[in-house]
Amino acid sequence: MHFSTASFLAVLTASFAAADQMQINFYSDSCSSYEGQVDVSWATELYGGPDNCYNYNFGSWANIADCYESGCLCNFFSDQNCGGGSIGQATNGGNCVYVQNAHSFACYYQ
Repeated sequence: MHFSTASFLAVLTASFAAADQMQINFYSDSCSSYEGQVDVSWATELYGGPDNCYNYNFGSWANIADCYESGCLCNFFSDQNCGGGSIGQATNGGNCVYVQNAHSFACYYQ
């Protein structure tokens, strides 16, 4: 089987573009009763990246379970499209954040 250089580069670029940057886990209580996760591949660079937002109504608690970059941070918002007030911030330090009324979040890496 023979692949052209252009085909190889296209596949390589697509694999880098779709790589997960972090995993957000959601829980029903204080980060002990797991409900689900979101694998984040759309986060932007902290201090210079464009805005990003993910609309999602999830469990009552959240944390960044895995950060595949040097540092990760997510802000949770009360309204969709990252509107309304910020109700919590999770970092890759394993902290558990109360997010019961959140309807969206934005994530960043460094």
